[in-house]
Amino acid sequence: MKIPPDLLVDRFGRPVNKLRVSITLRCNHACIFCHREGIPASQVKAELGAGDFGFVAEVASSLGIVDFKLTGGEPLVRDDVVDIVSAISQYVRDVSLVTNASRLRKFAQGLAEAGLSRVNVSLHSLREDVFRRITGGGSLSDVLEGIKAAIDAGLKVKLNYLMLSLNADEFKDIIDYASRVGTDLNVIELIPIGTPPNIYKELHVEISPVEEYLRKQAVKVWLAEFQNRPTYLMPSGIKVYVIKGFGNPYLCARCTRLRMTPDGKLQTCIYRPDLLVDARDAILRRDTEGLKDAFKRATELREPYFKLPGKTSLTPIMSRHA
Repeated sequence: MKIPPDLLVDRFGRPVNKLRVSITLRCNHACIFCHREGIPASQVKAELGAGDFGFVAEVASSLGIVDFKLTGGEPLVRDDVVDIVSAISQYVRDVSLVTNASRLRKFAQGLAEAGLSRVNVSLHSLREDVFRRITGGGSLSDVLEGIKAAIDAGLKVKLNYLMLSLNADEFKDIIDYASRVGTDLNVIELIPIGTPPNIYKELHVEISPVEEYLRKQAVKVWLAEFQNRPTYLMPSGIKVYVIKGFGNPYLCARCTRLRMTPDGKLQTCIYRPDLLVDARDAILRRDTEGLKDAFKRATELREPYFKLPGKTSLTPIMSRHA
């Protein structure tokens, strides 16, 4: 796909080529750490429809935003999720989806046929009791069946493992499971959004033991282009990414993502629920220039939430990858 020459670039020199779209705040799990993408539920109007998201993709792609990631809430509680993927995929290079996989067995084949490229599956424990506690009663077997269905449908699968005090002793088991089924893995540190301070303090653990283990086991280590994520190539062939999203200016330095709420507001950063550009009316009116202007305004407002001391531009840091 030809990338337009007028890519959106913020004042810190970071291009914008990704859009993370929360298509719903509804969810059939009740995870104890849920941050709902930093979106206050009280501010969300009616969800956009499949055609609306298709229009967003058409306009966004004309500005160089060619990677879409659909999230929630739980996107698969929307029965029109296949239609949403189909509407978006005709315009962009890559459409992926983040899911708890409880309904993935039902939708996997349809999503693949609609043009979904990849799926991120939340898998925070391989122990039924711990899994239920973390997810508020979710079924581990449903998730594992969903992973299998996605692989069988030809979708590329990556697992998301959020490391908590409840599951920190499982990291080797999670890595081994990912190696067995052939999926890449994100190891994620908890961020202080969506949980009360006392709960965050109780759940948060350092992920340095995982990093030390990965350094010893990996056959190759590098920084991924997106968000400078440390990446470890394991002997099994899978890649493990370490995501430390809080207090990490190096991650912010290479963040190339805007966000969208279910009702059509553009959000510059998960940590800035107050900094929104309302594009809903332009979307509903199919106002191409109005939506382009909204994307441009949101890009102008973007700034790294965490910055290195003394840095006004992060462009030099953006070359730090292999």
